Amino acid sequence: MADFKFEIEDDIPVPPDFHTGLRKYPFAEMKVGQSIFLAPEYEDESVKRLGNRVAQARQSYQKKMAKLKTPVQFTQRIDTKDDIMGYRVWRVS
Repeated sequence: MADFKFEIEDDIPVPPDFHTGLRKYPFAEMKVGQSIFLAPEYEDESVKRLGNRVAQARQSYQKKMAKLKTPVQFTQRIDTKDDIMGYRVWRVS
């Protein structure tokens, strides 16, 4: 087993969280009945991978809002727009 050596340091400020305020998807701005279409972001991204990525983001946002006592619900389906296959996400409540 390797010996790891760590230097314990004092007074190193914590950098700002780069996630603060940045959201990839506009779930917070969506009203009930509104939807967004999401296409694959890069050439090699499959529709299935896109669906998994969107589902994870959607579920994380729903859990976050439930903890804040402001539950929201979204659903997603495979959809096509301008001959591009992707996913459409609807806010349903």
